[in-house]
Amino acid sequence: MSTVYVIGAGASYGESLRQLPDLPAGYPELHPHSPPLTNGFFDRNLLNALSYPEAERDFAEIVEYVRTTNLLTENFGEVGWDQLNLEEIFTYLEIEREFQNPESDHGARLLLLRNKLIRYIRRIIGLCTQFMFGHHYRTLVEALGPDDSVISFNWDLLLDQEFLPAGILSQQYSRFFTTVQPPEITVNFRSSGNGLYLKLHGSLNWFRCGNNRCQASVEIDFQPNVQHCLSVSEGIGGLICQKCGSDMNPIIIPPLLRKPVVEDPAIRSAWGLARAKLESASKVVVIGFSAAPTDFYSAWLLKSAVGTRTNVEVIVINPSNKDADKNHDEFTRRMNSIFLRGYGSDLHEFSQINAAVGNGGKVRAS
Repeated sequence: MSTVYVIGAGASYGESLRQLPDLPAGYPELHPHSPPLTNGFFDRNLLNALSYPEAERDFAEIVEYVRTTNLLTENFGEVGWDQLNLEEIFTYLEIEREFQNPESDHGARLLLLRNKLIRYIRRIIGLCTQFMFGHHYRTLVEALGPDDSVISFNWDLLLDQEFLPAGILSQQYSRFFTTVQPPEITVNFRSSGNGLYLKLHGSLNWFRCGNNRCQASVEIDFQPNVQHCLSVSEGIGGLICQKCGSDMNPIIIPPLLRKPVVEDPAIRSAWGLARAKLESASKVVVIGFSAAPTDFYSAWLLKSAVGTRTNVEVIVINPSNKDADKNHDEFTRRMNSIFLRGYGSDLHEFSQINAAVGNGGKVRAS
């Protein structure tokens, strides 16, 4: 009997962030702000909350591209900018790149814009979560049994931090890395079990050498120091490959319509293992997953592995979190299209995770 927890962007958005007790000496006062959803990264309120007025200057090329392609005349961060969908921007960039000569100046510019947009997202996530921890994530990880698994679609490290107490890999995390890494890489297991922690869109603490001729370019360089990784995401320092001296890049899948999940061996392994865990789970708890109409990969994963089964309990915690009634009918329709035999839906806040862990969800009859 095992439980699989599926974590979407709405989980981190609905978290109750709290400051870690051991801030570095002299570090400025922090103002907790949850990582935004896909349409909140350019919101002026967010940038003000993060004390980051330099965003427009630091990413001027991205701002100009978005302004031009979306005919935005409003000031950066104002009305119009606050509803921009990252998946749409990334997808337009990728489609335009496909119609360009990759050796041309314009093709090179589009690749540069794509990379800068990824850096912008990383910086915002880093500014939101540096020296913070998620109270509800901590509750979830502490309640996990050795055979329970967590599947996350998020890049942020709020959950990773809870899986890495004192920098020690938990059983779920260590088991994943011994599965996908070369055999000479060893990790310390804390206990036995079959549970896994799987990040299906990559992570801000998974790095790989950017030189595709280096043997390290096919491996994951896992960095357990969460705060260092967040600093790198904010543009402070970097990581250098120990085998060839090239820059290391985080392994992340951008929010694209056509996600390259089968092109990266580690990501492909994570998706395959996720499907296997979902197919054998006795309970699936979905937290903060909105099932966007264009997110075909994630919808396929849940529908094919869980949606038609009769021997699984499904509990859904509404991803709206802070806006529980917003778009509720559309959300319900999407969930019904995935979980065809019904699901428990009387939980509406991440704070109700205790009820889900304790079998508090109510499952509709199929």
